[in-house]
Amino acid sequence: MGTYDDRDYDVGKGKPPKKYRFEKGQSGNPRGPRHKKKAKDATLEVLASEAVNELVTVVIGGREKRLPKKQAIVVGVVNDALAGTPAQRLKALKALVDIGAFNPTVEDARLTPEIMEERAKALIDCLIEEGLRDESTRSQFLQYKQ
Repeated sequence: MGTYDDRDYDVGKGKPPKKYRFEKGQSGNPRGPRHKKKAKDATLEVLASEAVNELVTVVIGGREKRLPKKQAIVVGVVNDALAGTPAQRLKALKALVDIGAFNPTVEDARLTPEIMEERAKALIDCLIEEGLRDESTRSQFLQYKQ
């Protein structure tokens, strides 16, 4: 006969074989139920700080990098400014200057004031050239519009 026929007790729903029953003095799951994590009572500042410090994957120069969201936002704004019109570039440049993005850092300590001045002049020349190019394009467009 079958293995169930040799047993001296019923096996079925709610009656597992003796091998799989709980031991005497023990009932239920000894590790207990899984508890849900409680939501933190956090201020808006804490929640915002956690949100902007989360890491996201961003593709920069064809390579994936993991950056905090706040850094990815700045990279996106700068890239959008580069793709925009000269007026948008100037607005972005002014905003970056206002927040101190061009202030010398520890890494820039090796730059002398002369080198920084040269770079500033080159940037200004580039912006002037961009503005003139934009103005000539605009005048050509107005010529066709009339």
